[in-house]
Amino acid sequence: MDIIAAESKTESLGKTESSESLLLSSSSLPPLAALAHQLLSQQWQRLQKHVGRVLKHHPEAAESLHQIRVSLRRIGTWAEVFQGSLRLPKPLRPKRLRKLIKTLGQQRDLDVLLEILREPCWQGIPADQQAELEKLKEKLQRRQAQAEKHSRRILAEEDFRKFQAACEEWLVSPRYRPAAQLPVQESLPHLLAPLVAAWFLQPGWRIPAFPETEAQAEQLHDLRKATKRLRYQLEFFAPFYGETLQSWVKALKRLQEQLGRFNDLQVLQAQLPADSSLQNWLQEQQKLALQDWPTQQQRYCNPAEQQRLYQLLFLVGENSNGEVQVVG
Repeated sequence: MDIIAAESKTESLGKTESSESLLLSSSSLPPLAALAHQLLSQQWQRLQKHVGRVLKHHPEAAESLHQIRVSLRRIGTWAEVFQGSLRLPKPLRPKRLRKLIKTLGQQRDLDVLLEILREPCWQGIPADQQAELEKLKEKLQRRQAQAEKHSRRILAEEDFRKFQAACEEWLVSPRYRPAAQLPVQESLPHLLAPLVAAWFLQPGWRIPAFPETEAQAEQLHDLRKATKRLRYQLEFFAPFYGETLQSWVKALKRLQEQLGRFNDLQVLQAQLPADSSLQNWLQEQQKLALQDWPTQQQRYCNPAEQQRLYQLLFLVGENSNGEVQVVG
């Protein structure tokens, strides 16, 4: 039988599924089905909270738009991890979710560029550069306002409503494949190992201390995105592991931020004319962003470290309190 229907429907999305965490005895870890349902429920509730804020023009709507994108990425990660164990409707499949995330990405990118332009490091630059900087700010702010309106429209369009309906319907009446009944402890290493392998195989790991071509810079950008996906995937399951894996998750976040800083500066540089007096300054900032890159390469391209991280995936067990805490 290809599909196992849920044994019982969820009574209400606002009752048992609304808690931020669930404590489970490590001697009776849940099957993948229960874990998958809880993880999606938590992300769904967070998503809906921020959608409501944006549609009501809450004072923190800009941050909520960012959180919507984060929640969608996490749901996309959830779908990638569990798609072999679940029967998902089309709007919840990874390909559809990636398209939806991309359409909401423009505003956040502009938000980040404007944040960079407001950093203290720009203080004290020559007057002519300051004037050029102000013109760039005004240009990006106009685009930001347009992107915000576009994002609000997306949240009211049919594709997003279909996604919401599919998500809510699956949570009320989830459908699973046979693999969903396997215990978490037996399944996690085999779910995570292919994700880690894909990360190690990223071409970006072979880029020199500083990218020499646009193609190399793009490969670093791809590595940043892959690092973010892997971090999200490991974060889902970190509570089932000890401090070692959680330390790795923190290290992944630092790497992601370093590569993200480099990419954001490159995007900002592309907004300026080639003969801009700010080009050299931005080039120096990019080098600063990658100053730790050789150390990261040395660590993760080392076969001994790769083997250690693979072995870590099989250390599913108790945390320091003797319980496994599932969190969103």
